[in-house]
Amino acid sequence: MINEYALQPLVLNNWASNSRDYAEFFREYGLGTPRVISSFPKKKAGKLRSYFLRNGPTNAQSLQSMRYTEMVTKLIESIVLRDVQECGENEWNQQVKAEHERLPFGAVLSEAPEDINCGITPIDMHQSDSIWNQPRQISIERTHAGVSNAYTNLLRLSSQQIIIIDPYGWNDASILMLQHLIRVAHIGRLNSQFPTITLFYKEKRGSNNTGQASPSAQNVKAKIKEGLESEFNSIMLNVFELRDIENNDVFHNRCILSELGGIGLGHGISVTGSSTHTDEATILAPDIYEKKWGQFVVNLNFEIVTKST
Repeated sequence: MINEYALQPLVLNNWASNSRDYAEFFREYGLGTPRVISSFPKKKAGKLRSYFLRNGPTNAQSLQSMRYTEMVTKLIESIVLRDVQECGENEWNQQVKAEHERLPFGAVLSEAPEDINCGITPIDMHQSDSIWNQPRQISIERTHAGVSNAYTNLLRLSSQQIIIIDPYGWNDASILMLQHLIRVAHIGRLNSQFPTITLFYKEKRGSNNTGQASPSAQNVKAKIKEGLESEFNSIMLNVFELRDIENNDVFHNRCILSELGGIGLGHGISVTGSSTHTDEATILAPDIYEKKWGQFVVNLNFEIVTKST
């Protein structure tokens, strides 16, 4: 659902020349959209910013230049950090094909056509069959393959943090799915740095009426680790069992977040394994993403019952 786009600076330069394309860029790329810009041809956000600014409009005082600078600032807020062999200033066209053959991009957006199967240009990008057209919501089967279909790119493109928010993230079905997602996140990675994984679930108190209580965060972490192969021993995994705080928002919705965006699921990561059971996966709008990131990452808005070590 979230795709990595290699973007030629000349395209951004031309978009800055008119108000329609300028506005569309802010609406259609970055957090809350299916299109996140690649750090290619650089490895880090700061270097990509400098690279784009060096290749911007020649008249630094023009409206086009001011728009271009704003777009570059927006662009680096959320980018896919790709381990690449950095190229020179005028080698974008020569290197993008080789890099795509090494590890494919979701799309390559250039001013002139490139001999790449996922290549698009501003002229043909809005055609009905263009790969530029990406959904923000999809229907999936509640199976390992179905949930993976929604989350694979979000996980494998991330290099900083993966946040799993699910009230029932402690149960056996959720743990099996989480183990599967960890394996998926290792396939086709673009960055050697694997993100820290944090699971937040909600306390459930057991009784004769309510059934099984939720286990401690340490026990959940141990079960997740036990079901993974030895090659995953080095992953950084944190688990928190939470409780609602009076007069605060309640822990209810399910989603997975990373530095690249967030995707929500109605039923959460627990699956039934039946292809007849479906769910909807939805890319979170920027304001909803920021709300969830604030509640769980920036300033935890819930009481910690137990946490793993």
